[in-house]
Amino acid sequence: MYATVSQAEFGQRNATDAQLIQAALLGEQSAFTSLVERYKDRLFTAIRNDVGCSEIAEDIVQDAFMRAFMKLVSFRSESCFYTWLYRIALNSRRYYLRNRHRSLPLEDASEHCVQSWLEPESGPSESLERSEECVAVRHALNRLDDHHRDILLLREFEGFDYRRIADVLHLTMGTVRSRLSRAREQLRKELSGYWAAKPQDPSPRFRQEDWEDRQLSLTA
Repeated sequence: MYATVSQAEFGQRNATDAQLIQAALLGEQSAFTSLVERYKDRLFTAIRNDVGCSEIAEDIVQDAFMRAFMKLVSFRSESCFYTWLYRIALNSRRYYLRNRHRSLPLEDASEHCVQSWLEPESGPSESLERSEECVAVRHALNRLDDHHRDILLLREFEGFDYRRIADVLHLTMGTVRSRLSRAREQLRKELSGYWAAKPQDPSPRFRQEDWEDRQLSLTA
């Protein structure tokens, strides 16, 4: 059971998600506003990394929070609130793109996408190369099936462990592992043409060998 809190308590920064949820369910709208403030930036960044456009990401995040508010009574405390919210946001993204028949744009790709996969640039030439790599990876991600792209973003951008991914996507742990492996392999294939066309660099920042080494360092 959630502990009932006063209006002053749930408005404080140290209020737990459970306390804010309980207060919101009791009719305190500002409690849900506190949840929005707590997670909106993180969710917006995650969805923007997915769709590659800030404007679309804002629409999807707004829809996700609206749906979360309407479904709040169905939230179960055994799940992390952000995990539950992220699952709703993925569905909002699917609804948005399907209803508008729109492909994912690339306008934000050079600035925002795959930043966690590429090392920081050290000069103008490195910055240009990094932008090109971002666009290449964004194109490759957009060509993946939704279920492959989703699982890569959860693992590589959000840093979710296998159990949280399983919770978000309603999968077994075994399915998470096998699907993630297939998603990585599909992304490698999509990028193979790009790397084959690039001049050989003695110290590239995003190579298949580096990718595989990085995966070994990630623990479930």
